Amino acid sequence: MPHIDKTEFGIIVVDGKTYEHDIKILPDGKILRRWGPRGSHEICLEEFDEILSQNPEVIVVGNGQSGVARVEEKAVEEIEGKSIKLIIEETPKAIKTFNEIKNKKAGLFHVTC
Repeated sequence: MPHIDKTEFGIIVVDGKTYEHDIKILPDGKILRRWGPRGSHEICLEEFDEILSQNPEVIVVGNGQSGVARVEEKAVEEIEGKSIKLIIEETPKAIKTFNEIKNKKAGLFHVTC
């Protein structure tokens, strides 16, 4: 599983590689660019399709450096309805949480705002 080294406004560093965009980390460790169909500040259910297809136990969402991005209620209900623990935190805290979790996990991280 990838280790998130750090985040700053506009970047996230995973295993020494710098990404200058939002990312998703799938339960199998694959890292994908996050494309928000409703923009970067609204995280919708469709963005979790690849993650949910791999049946994680925990999903960590970094909702921005200052917590501006919001996860739509429909997504929260769907994820929690599958008995998946959903943790939503400001991205600097979320990366620490992500790194500490030992269960089958996934992450979605917004790197601005």
